[in-house]
Amino acid sequence: MKLQKKYNFWQILMLAISATLGTSILVSFGQVGFQAQFNPILMIIAWILGGLLVIPEMLLFSETATSYPENGTSYYWIKRAKWNACSFWFGWIMVLFVSATAVATACLAFGNIIISITGLQNEWYAKLFGIIILLLLLLMQLFIKKSTGWSQIVFTILKLLPIGLLLFIAIIYGNTASFQKDTINQNLGQIYLASFLLLPATAMTMFAYSGMEAITYISGEVIEPRKNIPRALIWSTIAIIILYVILAIGLLTVNKPLNWLDPHGNITNVWYYAIINNPKIPNFLGYLFSGLATLIFIGSLNSFLVYHSRLIFKMSEEGDLFKFFQKTTVKTNMPYLAMLLLTSLTIIYILWSSLFQVTNYFILAVSVLKTLTMGVIIYLRYRDSSYQRIYSNLVFIILTILSLIACLITFVGAVLAMYYYGKTTKNMWELWNCLITMGVMFAGYPLYYLKKYGQYLIKTWQAKKKITKIKDY
Repeated sequence: MKLQKKYNFWQILMLAISATLGTSILVSFGQVGFQAQFNPILMIIAWILGGLLVIPEMLLFSETATSYPENGTSYYWIKRAKWNACSFWFGWIMVLFVSATAVATACLAFGNIIISITGLQNEWYAKLFGIIILLLLLLMQLFIKKSTGWSQIVFTILKLLPIGLLLFIAIIYGNTASFQKDTINQNLGQIYLASFLLLPATAMTMFAYSGMEAITYISGEVIEPRKNIPRALIWSTIAIIILYVILAIGLLTVNKPLNWLDPHGNITNVWYYAIINNPKIPNFLGYLFSGLATLIFIGSLNSFLVYHSRLIFKMSEEGDLFKFFQKTTVKTNMPYLAMLLLTSLTIIYILWSSLFQVTNYFILAVSVLKTLTMGVIIYLRYRDSSYQRIYSNLVFIILTILSLIACLITFVGAVLAMYYYGKTTKNMWELWNCLITMGVMFAGYPLYYLKKYGQYLIKTWQAKKKITKIKDY
């Protein structure tokens, strides 16, 4: 069955905001703070810089997605360019290192906040809670009709509750201690010398800013795509950037950055501990925020299951995955086998990886794949007659250069983040893990040619078998 056009402007706008404004909020703020050595000025600059870097990419995505209103985002665009080896490799890297890790991050972060509330303090309980909520959302999308589209709007509205509560706490109980000179303890010259920390800190913001491109995953299911996709991409990007900067300032007014850590010095749930560690704030507000924050993770998982499964569906349509992954449910028109595959890969990551590792897998893979995406957008704009241009050549060139710079900053920053983390914890395995992960990613490229050779052998064997039967007859 084909997937039907069922998403309007407001639904895809809410999908983009819901997919972005989720797990990354509670995960990235602590990691950005860690990489910036909890310097308030560097942290705010990192969030602003990360937002500025993502704008050119979203503008380019809006032009390309408008030209090709098909599911599968960059994978389909590469397929359109007939870069078959690249599309095969791109699709599998997206599924294994981007889609599955994005969902796993949401599950692990959800589990972490649950054990913070309950006091269980056992990572296996966190993994269990993450898997349970993932399976419940999967069942909802597969068996409740129209739950997918309208749940994007509902969860996006619900996500505003913990954000609104945090801003309320910042206004009522906040102070400027984080921005006082003795707290920052750095003059302008020292901040300049420490500015190299912006690379890993900005790389961590890229995880938080990923999600707006969710619209391009389901372009084939959008009503009036040429009208709705560009508007939704642009408005969601602007809204998220403004909101993240406001949240960064709000969190800094709630408590000093070093007070965001849990009793063991971890950064897994900085929002909760920033509230709890402020003696002026009643404890019940910390627990209330944590309870409401679970809605953020649930909303993110709900969005991830929708648009990441569409990539698997598209790969099946294009012959890079088994055809039975195109099967959909009759009642809800959802690709249930694609969603089950995504869920299975996610559970593997949940069981065998930590939150920091999964986040860095995601950032590394995204930085590499976005570079390839920029290349195919350039190719299609100048070689495909059906490509519909929105920008002039000069504007397009500027946007492309800025997007490639963002990819380079993200890649280098992710590697540096692993290095600094390993150096701080005196465990350099994180850096080696980074290099091994990159090796596995690039080693997957020749598999396309191995696949083609295997198909050739099978066809040859079938032809010989047919000829032998004819001769026997």
